[in-house]
Amino acid sequence: MLTERRATLLRTLVGEYIDFAAPIASDALGKKHGLGVSSATIRNDLSFLEDEGYISRPYSSAGAIPSNKGYRFYVENLPGVEELPRDQQYVLWQQFSRGESDVDEWSKVAASLLSNLVGNVALVTNPRIPNSRLMKLELIHIKDFLAFLVIVFQEARLKKTFIPVNDNLSNEDLQLVSNKLSHVLGGLNRVEIESKTTRLDPFEQEVVGAVLQMMSQEEQEAYTDHYIEGLRNLLRQPEFEDVGRARELVDVIEDRQLPRAVFAEALENGEINVVIGEENRAEFLYPFSMVVSQYGSPGGSVGYISALGPTRMEYARAMAGVKLVSSVMTSLLSQVNS
Repeated sequence: MLTERRATLLRTLVGEYIDFAAPIASDALGKKHGLGVSSATIRNDLSFLEDEGYISRPYSSAGAIPSNKGYRFYVENLPGVEELPRDQQYVLWQQFSRGESDVDEWSKVAASLLSNLVGNVALVTNPRIPNSRLMKLELIHIKDFLAFLVIVFQEARLKKTFIPVNDNLSNEDLQLVSNKLSHVLGGLNRVEIESKTTRLDPFEQEVVGAVLQMMSQEEQEAYTDHYIEGLRNLLRQPEFEDVGRARELVDVIEDRQLPRAVFAEALENGEINVVIGEENRAEFLYPFSMVVSQYGSPGGSVGYISALGPTRMEYARAMAGVKLVSSVMTSLLSQVNS
């Protein structure tokens, strides 16, 4: 447990580093912020903070740099998620109102606006219904040995695949199987279908297996429809002046696994989650911090919003930006679904 004096010193140091991205000397802290204690006391407190893992130094005589633990303390001791000024909120709403009443277009606008608000990368997924439910399936005869399997989700999305069939199965036979399985499985999600106990013949079991595989693929692809904006914002920051690090950053942004890794950290709708450095589950995100939120309606369509930046990101503003954009998207989506 930090004393109030050391906690104030740590918050001051982290704030300075976020603003200026340069190691901070103890004398500079005392002179600039009037902490009311001697330089010797500040040096002693910084030594304590270093021993406890809140700060680090590139070498013994260098200035202090916040560690992930230091950033975590800073975030947890923010007074709360602030609101952006009303004029900025008004401008943001105006940008949405100028676009089409189209959910995909809103997601694109949201990514662009959030990136500009926070000065970092923004990721926004299109809203989807989690755990999609099967509405019906259809088997269409193609050749003597092959059929086309089409499954229709309740959100009116389709998935299709080929499935081998026995030579003596006619169009009528396939229609009977389609009708039976649509009746038995209609309205169920993948987990419910897997736990369903129904007497099926071998071909029907094969069809159900193909349906489950397509539903699993649908869940895995839930984050593929997304928008990423603001790469140039990150490349302008001191952390990425090195060409090698910039190239790594581009690889991360272009990685198809990025949306899944980011939004695996999302909490329940409307809640803000801040993930710092090595708190990320994905190792390739260790150099970054992110602020993540879910938007949409419980039990209905939901999407995900995140601001992604270096660990030296401006957390208070990122949290405020994500909160605002998330609330706007939730409001817009509720109008579509009402």
